[in-house]
Amino acid sequence: MAKENRVGVSVRRTANEIKNYRRWMRLIPIAIAIAILLLITAYVISVLYMKFGAFTVKVNKFDHNEYALTLSESPKFKSHTSRLNAEISETVTNIDGKTIPDWVDNVDGEHNGENYVAYTFYCSNAGSKTVTYAYDMYIANMTYEIEKAVRVRFYVDGKYTDYAYARTDGVEGPEPGTTAFQSGKTITKKNVKHFKPGDKTKFTVVIWLEGNDPDCVDKIIGGEFKIDMAISVLAAEDKKK
Repeated sequence: MAKENRVGVSVRRTANEIKNYRRWMRLIPIAIAIAILLLITAYVISVLYMKFGAFTVKVNKFDHNEYALTLSESPKFKSHTSRLNAEISETVTNIDGKTIPDWVDNVDGEHNGENYVAYTFYCSNAGSKTVTYAYDMYIANMTYEIEKAVRVRFYVDGKYTDYAYARTDGVEGPEPGTTAFQSGKTITKKNVKHFKPGDKTKFTVVIWLEGNDPDCVDKIIGGEFKIDMAISVLAAEDKKK
């Protein structure tokens, strides 16, 4: 009788093992499918990053008759859009910002140098109302702490400011000759008032890795940096003002 009991226990154990085996066999394809989905998602994100380039600017209220803002690479607005993109080579290296040409603000559209991004575009009030609008330039993507060595030269109607990450050497304040990023991932954010129908603002964005920055070290090699800029109508203004 004892021998028969031992055989019964052995049979039940084997059945449980078979049951667990079948359960795992059902789970493995699900796990593989999830892994493939994650890989596809990562690939799509990578493709979108490359598609939208190193700098993207977009406006809201593009189709509104009264509060329409529009973008163009041409001051004559030969074409209108709500989104513009600038590309960059994947093999850029650091440079001295002093070598960037003075005429960088005088060429429309994308005009990258060997190791910097340069992009000039225009924003116009295509609506029928005078408005106040805001532009918000912010870091959309960064890896390997590359943002600590990046410089952003931002021209607004011919006048520029160099923006940089705050100093990391224990000294308070911005890097020499720069204005520190406004906060967190925000580089700069400002309002433009009294923007009448037909008015336009000229912007130029220049991005490079500053070789003289103490944070421009080997560990940032392979890092990625992308800037986005959003332009939004805040309010319509009274014509009497």
